[in-house]
Amino acid sequence: MAKKKDEKDVLVVRDEKTGEISVVAGLNADGTPKRTPAKAENAQSFLQFDRQGDVLDNFFKNFFRQCKEPSRFGFYRVAAEQADNLLEVMKELLKNPEAYSELLAPHKVDTSGYEQEVQKVQEEQQQQKQEEQQPDQENKENQEEPKNQEEMEQKQEQNQEAPQQTQGRQGYQPIDENRINWQELEERWGVKRDELEKSGDLTKMLNYGKSDLVKVKPTFGGESFELDARLSFKKDGEGNISLVPHFIRKEQKLDEYKEHKFSDDDRKNLRETGNLGRVVDIEDRETGEIIPSYISIDRKTNEITDVPANKVRIPERIGKTEITKQEQDMLRAGLPVRDKLIERKDGRKFVTTLQVNVEQRGVEFVPGTGKSPRTAQTQETKGDTSKSQAQGGENAAQTKKEQRRNTWMNEDGSIRPISKWSGVNFTDKQKADYVAGKAVKLENVTDKQGFHATMYIKFNPEKGRPYRYDTNPDNAQKVAPSNESRTQVAVNNEGKTNEATKNLREPLQKGQTNPKDARQQQQQEKPQKKTGKGMKM
Repeated sequence: MAKKKDEKDVLVVRDEKTGEISVVAGLNADGTPKRTPAKAENAQSFLQFDRQGDVLDNFFKNFFRQCKEPSRFGFYRVAAEQADNLLEVMKELLKNPEAYSELLAPHKVDTSGYEQEVQKVQEEQQQQKQEEQQPDQENKENQEEPKNQEEMEQKQEQNQEAPQQTQGRQGYQPIDENRINWQELEERWGVKRDELEKSGDLTKMLNYGKSDLVKVKPTFGGESFELDARLSFKKDGEGNISLVPHFIRKEQKLDEYKEHKFSDDDRKNLRETGNLGRVVDIEDRETGEIIPSYISIDRKTNEITDVPANKVRIPERIGKTEITKQEQDMLRAGLPVRDKLIERKDGRKFVTTLQVNVEQRGVEFVPGTGKSPRTAQTQETKGDTSKSQAQGGENAAQTKKEQRRNTWMNEDGSIRPISKWSGVNFTDKQKADYVAGKAVKLENVTDKQGFHATMYIKFNPEKGRPYRYDTNPDNAQKVAPSNESRTQVAVNNEGKTNEATKNLREPLQKGQTNPKDARQQQQQEKPQKKTGKGMKM
């Protein structure tokens, strides 16, 4: 496997106008490929691409962005280690590509996806430019509505207390700029401090955030490329600071992230809003610690990112608008608060959806959901009218029957009381807390192995039913150091492996994270041979 990661390709390019056949050596300023004769003696000039990397993607994105005649060139991939033997063969085949299309097919690079992607981005940019220059009539009539999402987010940042200010009271320290080797960054990446400071990106980066999309000029294969990327700083255990570029990626497959497998709902949420919509446990690969975290997609780079839940501040107020306790609980759990009327400090109003976003490290206005109060009211009225018309022909008894189908809620929309969960009876206080929408702690729930475990039950207003949590969702912002039953449930119910007990033959008991006695300690130190492995916790 390691060998495959090191395998590289070179690109053979054919000028469809002249029939000239060359090898790509870089990219010219006008976007045309820099070419060198397809001869083995020129191998040192060939630009090589990692098969598992993003350099090839970035090359074609820049090619289609800058080149005025992209259709003039056809590209073919050849393994770098076989270039000496294949170049002469490829030259002969490419003299008549139509006649030898079947032989060339495995090497032909399909660039249509890159072309469509670049065209889409350019169209969106053009559309945005037109919208900024010529606001629609509704925006003219309703000055309270933000012109675009960018303006909305800028205002949001002004209205909310800066996270770094809050963190400052908790011992927060920004990155020490004096530990950054700016000369090295400029030589390696073409990044200049003055440009970052002028754009405001430097402040974001020093406070552990990302820059906006900027131009970087890394060197690959002896050639300098101009690529778009977001930048951030990373600090190692010794305090050394390095630059991390976040290049634009293809749309993610959304299968899994850091061993968390995405469900169908997860994928739907990430594609629609950019946010997972819930808090999930993620293992720190360095320490092995299980950390409740939010997950989002960086909308500018398509990179999947996460942030610990205890690093996110849930505001009590945005502008002049109060965020209710129930809404705070929903946001803390990662859920969206839809159609929230926000009033700015200057009196302007708009309706939007609120949700925790990793890139914001806080609550954001979900892009595409902002609208004026008038528009929101009109849409609501239309929806109510359509609903009434649709229901007008239904029998009243049938309507009541449909309402009763949700056994978790009353007809008036309030939470229906329950008296037990998984065989554990609720106390009167637990019954009252559940109906009030609070989390209920259950300490004697039996896991699949027959041992007692601790969990939390809370009604989920978005799903219309109660959900089980391993940690207290009401305290997601604080995040307890550990849950006494988290390891037990993960091992006994989910088939995961705890490193400290991985060789034990008995199920874990409540609160157990290590061998409980000398016999189990001996099992752990002298394990029997196993036929399979579980997932590492």
